[in-house]
Order: sequence, then C-alpha cells, then structure tokens
Amino acid sequence: MLKIITLFAAVMMFSTPALAGSCPAKIAAIDAVLASGSAKNAEAVKKMRDEGEALHKSGGHAASVKVLKEAMKLAGM
Repeated sequence: MLKIITLFAAVMMFSTPALAGSCPAKIAAIDAVLASGSAKNAEAVKKMRDEGEALHKSGGHAASVKVLKEAMKLAGM
C-alpha cells in the first residue's frame, strides 16, 4: 500500500508541472485564432480562454487545460 501511495505522489508531483507548461501554448494558440478573426463563437471562446488563464495563474493547471481544450474545440481548432 505504501508503494502505491508513493507512486501516486510521484506521478502527481511530476505531472502537474507538465500540465502547467501546456497552458501558455494553448492560450497563445487561442489568441492567434481570435486575432485572425477565424474563430467560431469568438465571444464564448474569449471568455473560456480568460477563465483558463485565470485557472492557470491560480495553480489549477488540470482544470485550465480542460477549459482551454474546450475553448479550442468551440473555436473550431
């Protein structure tokens, strides 16, 4: 049981920074599509992008990635 807990802690410790690194790239990609004017549902995408950035800045990286992926999908990316 201790091995499982240790393994889980190690996975969480190393996966959170990996998720954190993908947030800025997703935000930049969304910004590029919004700037080009080719984004579908631009208002909703912008709102979700801002929510994702706020989550990223507050340390909620997994939630940020989820919201940003939804924004990208909504934008037609």
